[in-house]
Amino acid sequence: MSTVPTPADVFRRKAHPLIAPGPHDPATDEPFRALWELGINGSHLYRHTKLVALLLATHADWTTGHIPTEAQPRLGRLVDQTALHPGQVVVSLNVLEQRGWIVRDDRRRRWNVANVELAIPGPIMRRLKKAGTTS
Repeated sequence: MSTVPTPADVFRRKAHPLIAPGPHDPATDEPFRALWELGINGSHLYRHTKLVALLLATHADWTTGHIPTEAQPRLGRLVDQTALHPGQVVVSLNVLEQRGWIVRDDRRRRWNVANVELAIPGPIMRRLKKAGTTS
């Protein structure tokens, strides 16, 4: 008897519920940027990446996390404000994007022209919302 599931076994399994929580609701949830900063500070990111992330957050709206086009911190401004090497900032932005902390409007565009939005990865959003409801 084999313990490896066949495609028919996998097909018959019940679907798992969605792992991502519902979207951020400004009326009931904490402000988005506050949740985002809590998540960043509680993450295991490197110091340079956290610095770039928190600097991005300073340009975002407090309740929605939206960064307006005119306030977008392009690569040059991030380099100036963090005093990091441009390569360190690019690596930090790539890490944040790969881990779901930011979303670029077009992945084909370079960081010096792309618009960035704050995002919270689903499992971390669930943890943050759960911690917010119990406290």
